Amino acid sequence: MLLSGEKEEEMGRVHTTAAVMAACLLLCAPQAGAAQDAQEGKGDVPAVTLTEGSLTAHTLPPVTVYGVADRVPSTPTITKFGTQYNTVTEDQIKLQGSLDFYDALRNVPGVMFRKSNIIGGHSVYIRGRGASHPSPDLPILFDGVPRSGVLYGQALADGIPVYALGGMEIYKSPQPTRFGSGYGMINFIPKYMTEDGFEFRVGFQGGSYGTFAENAGMGAKSGPVDVYAAQSWMSTTGHKDHTAAYQASYYLNTGYALTDNWNVRLLANEVGAKTQSPLNPYDESKYSGAERYDTDTDFLTLTLNNDYDVAKGYLKGYYNYTTFYLNGESNDTATSRQRNILYGVRGRETLNLWKGSEIVVGFDLDVSDLQNKQDKFAPGATDTTWDFPSHTMFSPYLGISQTFGRDDGFHITPSTGLRLYTSNLWQDYVSPQAGLVLGYDHTNLAFSYARGVNYPSPVILQNSLGNKDLPGWLDTKEIKPEVVDHYEVSLTHEQPGLFNASATYFHDKGWDRFRAFMYGRLGAANYTDFFTSSASEYQIDGLELAGSVTPLDGLEIYGGATWLWARAKGDDGKTQLKMPYTPSFAFQGGFKYRFLRDFQFSGDYQHLEGVYSGTSMRTASPAQPASTFSRLTDNDRLNNIDVVNLRLDYFFSYDKLHLEEGRVFVGVDNLFDCKYGYTMEKQGSDHKLYYMPGTTFMAGFELKF
Repeated sequence: MLLSGEKEEEMGRVHTTAAVMAACLLLCAPQAGAAQDAQEGKGDVPAVTLTEGSLTAHTLPPVTVYGVADRVPSTPTITKFGTQYNTVTEDQIKLQGSLDFYDALRNVPGVMFRKSNIIGGHSVYIRGRGASHPSPDLPILFDGVPRSGVLYGQALADGIPVYALGGMEIYKSPQPTRFGSGYGMINFIPKYMTEDGFEFRVGFQGGSYGTFAENAGMGAKSGPVDVYAAQSWMSTTGHKDHTAAYQASYYLNTGYALTDNWNVRLLANEVGAKTQSPLNPYDESKYSGAERYDTDTDFLTLTLNNDYDVAKGYLKGYYNYTTFYLNGESNDTATSRQRNILYGVRGRETLNLWKGSEIVVGFDLDVSDLQNKQDKFAPGATDTTWDFPSHTMFSPYLGISQTFGRDDGFHITPSTGLRLYTSNLWQDYVSPQAGLVLGYDHTNLAFSYARGVNYPSPVILQNSLGNKDLPGWLDTKEIKPEVVDHYEVSLTHEQPGLFNASATYFHDKGWDRFRAFMYGRLGAANYTDFFTSSASEYQIDGLELAGSVTPLDGLEIYGGATWLWARAKGDDGKTQLKMPYTPSFAFQGGFKYRFLRDFQFSGDYQHLEGVYSGTSMRTASPAQPASTFSRLTDNDRLNNIDVVNLRLDYFFSYDKLHLEEGRVFVGVDNLFDCKYGYTMEKQGSDHKLYYMPGTTFMAGFELKF
């Protein structure tokens, strides 16, 4: 297995973390008799009206803090700004046996991910937009701040321990009053203790292809002080040659209540990962490039929260330091070392100054520093260092909504918002937002418009840099951001305890798509318009239907279907009716059935069709910028994906040991051995599907004290 000699150090860190948790347990032991955690899913759950960002409300009790208990991933929540978001709760993440957050997204309509390894090597897409060079369309946030690499903007959330997650928010459209640059967003909600007492959880699972995962978490709260720590360790030998991976992660979240209305929180997360590249094995005659990807990242947030009847908000500072290595393990292969520093301050306040009002005011200040160094081992090759200019983005925003009427009767909520982007490198821009919600009781009709603004990652400048300085002929202030105008109408209805349903139609029109030239140095001649020309335009229309039903006591069925119609035009004026990773049709659905009191049978199904693989869709030669959308052909079309997953859980408890809930499970993924993949192996001019694992088995347990 990969890097077995390096595991001793990491296992030592695991043991250290375990010792800290054990000490915490001993300190909290006197409270064991008095502390009783509320068991999720049992007893009456008070009705909760979710508003935008309500998953982060830190004063709610544990059963409701991360959303309505019976809300499934397929069911969207409409905000007061006429927009939507989906939630994945802590319990749903555990139910799916997710090794990482990508698997936890598989039941969210309109969301797909691209995987190459069992662990690591992933990208996520929402309604046809996602991780694509030279700038990703979707920010990945943890605790409301960026959790991503700087050069490509790639997500670095793989190593967040599952036990550190209290839930996830998935926004599928631009929302200037919720987050900044980008067209959608995934926000990970950190877990922490909210009631006096203690909690200790440990879980283990293992299965096919030498895949193992261990998770542990411990928390305690006494009066104004709370602390929660978690760690995870995952390893796999991989489903084919050169796909082994290893990952270890550590998490700490502690808080102190200064008063009844003010508290301060500190969050820390450290990740170490080593992943072999499946498309670049040691056989250099077949593949070239990096052969292993190593990532080490340290992440910190410090937050001052306030919570009053008329005002709720925070002031948050964050720091994200990442070293990213693309390792060449042969004489003619380069090793790339990236040093990423991302830090900033974010503030947000939600005001309810009069009946029915909601005023959101805030700002984001983000600073990024990056150095990329490439060592070349081939004889006579010259090393290259790119020292990118520091980038500072300041974006204040304001949103206002007013509800007339009653939540349980007729109501109407108009809203408007605006965000201003100011950058020291790129053009400044303004992003407006407007919405209208009309409803009666549990039925709502919503209209919304928002302009999404997406700023480039530094890779757009890589081959323009002469080691340290920008070339004199390039004025980055002339580089316009990518822009998308998003229009959406949705209808939702909920019959509490029985069913809910939603229908959404949306239209996206985007322009000024970025290009990147990745193959050698750019010069001034004929290249000055490479960054400033209107690179490309595209449109995506979509229809999404989703819902859930509880026909019997203990049985819940849910599902969602998404149709996408894409149209892209390049610099040459030619169009094509397809875009990469934009499925023409997608369906995600599932069920869970609790029977014989202690058993639960669950399953889910994912179907994708009309998906085209394309990783170079936004690169072009400055000398011949014919199109920023490479021509997709039938050779780039992936097989239809039809994956069925099943799982059986047995629940138990043991009061004498204060075991509140234990579960033992067995699961099978890809039950019918579907031959599918998310990308292509390219050998010369040949296209060959890179297959994901066939039928796999996992089993494990979890104990919660």
